Amino acid sequence: MSLFFEERINEQKEDDPENDKITFIFSFAKEIPLVNENNEDRQFNCSKTWVTTYNVTFKKWIITLSKNHFYIFPSTGDGWNATCNVSYNLYYDNDMRFEIYSSPKISAIFNPDHVNFKSPEGFLAKFSDAFQRGKVAKIVVFVELKIPLKHFFRPFDLRLNYFKRKISGEYPENWENDYRFEFLKDGDYSIKCSDGHSMPALKMVLNVSSNFIRDHFAELTENELIVGHKIDVIKPVILYLHSLCFQMPKSYNLDFVDRLLEAIDFFNPEHRDEIEKVIEHSLCNKFVGEPSNFDSVLQWFKISLKHELTVLLKMISTLIANKYYFQWDQTFHRNIYENPLFFDIFGPEGHILIQERGSLVRRTFVSIFSTFKNSFFTKTILN
Repeated sequence: MSLFFEERINEQKEDDPENDKITFIFSFAKEIPLVNENNEDRQFNCSKTWVTTYNVTFKKWIITLSKNHFYIFPSTGDGWNATCNVSYNLYYDNDMRFEIYSSPKISAIFNPDHVNFKSPEGFLAKFSDAFQRGKVAKIVVFVELKIPLKHFFRPFDLRLNYFKRKISGEYPENWENDYRFEFLKDGDYSIKCSDGHSMPALKMVLNVSSNFIRDHFAELTENELIVGHKIDVIKPVILYLHSLCFQMPKSYNLDFVDRLLEAIDFFNPEHRDEIEKVIEHSLCNKFVGEPSNFDSVLQWFKISLKHELTVLLKMISTLIANKYYFQWDQTFHRNIYENPLFFDIFGPEGHILIQERGSLVRRTFVSIFSTFKNSFFTKTILN
């Protein structure tokens, strides 16, 4: 059994990934306002944002505390089948030299309807009493979340993930007996590719399934379209336009994906988000299943940023923050105007977009930095 955290994570993932969990511990201190003599029923409320992050997964949690209740809930999604324990200490002084009370660690109650954890009734009674009497100067809260390890390796398979809503089907086993593919034998239109191959099609189908072709037919009447794409990416796009069926090949590289997404962008199909979901889901599986280093991660980053594959981009950005942040900072923090790698990944306008509020480039840089910074406030323990 390894004594190193990351190696032990991998060992347990291989043994029983369904049962393995990671414990995240977060604490915060809050000074109590002075007694207001004109208000006998004093009020107290505070909130904190907390981050749990490991490997390719990043998740925010909101903690709210009043004099009677404690809640913690995820900023998005469900509770991930987590368990939550909480405790608190009370102090007479702001320097925390004199302790009033130290609570036991208790299990917070999960409410599936509101998707939050709540402290049991009476848990904050000591705090409420000391607060009301003006006898407490500071409260320190400790939160412990135990989350299944699988969420940090395959976040795209979570129950609420939008990949679950894709409607495109896989290719049938017997194409010859499926009416959707009869156009392959008797098409009235041809797509001629840059490598000399041609792909048959039906004009009527293309007219209703491709926004580009619809505009193209309005201007021209020939029966052939010459495109600057190869047959390996044109074929699956044309098949999708005719059948709404699409699946990624068993083996492919990032160059194929880049060209495939460019071909999709060219034809601009109706329901293009459905085919892009299949591609991005396949990419997510491929990304977590392959060994990586900083150079390879940058190539994945380039593809996901270029084509705005936001689920994959979030995973890659989180991995950079958790594993490669210092290399990232050293590579892109300074001299971006003279850095050829920066231009290769972020494009010729990258130096402008990084300053533009709301741009994907800027949001990604901010996300990587904030994930790295916020991880300092969380203690991570492998169970």
